[in-house]
Amino acid sequence: MRSPHISVCGFLWVWLPLFYSRSVKIDKVIADTKSLTKTIVARIQEHQFPPLSLKINGLDFIPGELPVQSLEAMDEALELFHQVLSNLPLEAPVVQISHDVENLQSLLQLLGSHLGCPPHRPARSDALQNLTERLAVSPYTAAVVTLDRLQKCLQSITKHLDHVHNC
Repeated sequence: MRSPHISVCGFLWVWLPLFYSRSVKIDKVIADTKSLTKTIVARIQEHQFPPLSLKINGLDFIPGELPVQSLEAMDEALELFHQVLSNLPLEAPVVQISHDVENLQSLLQLLGSHLGCPPHRPARSDALQNLTERLAVSPYTAAVVTLDRLQKCLQSITKHLDHVHNC
């Protein structure tokens, strides 16, 4: 009679390589994050919206180029952009940009976990109340403002990623 101990050990020995995993290096996550930000900026530039020099009332809650001090601040800004882009009633490229922003948030959260930052889920901002009504008034203008400010914010994030060493 065979011992079941040997078959369990043999089974575990075969499965051991599947459980072995290497952590993703921080440099790789930063490179992927920069690559995705460049992709999003390229998608925004494909729209060829006219440059904005006007101040538009009602959309002041959407950040522009910010002095991003932390991964948490970047995540909060991207969450706001994701919410706004998700509520815009526009075509597929904007939906793709919204999905890319969500993926960028995931990469920043992964980077934060590698740096030992506590998990953070941004709270819903009070500025997002009545968002649908605000965006429905002039959806084209809201899209232009949002994408212009998102591009500026992504450029700030890319600059900050070169110097990120802690939360």
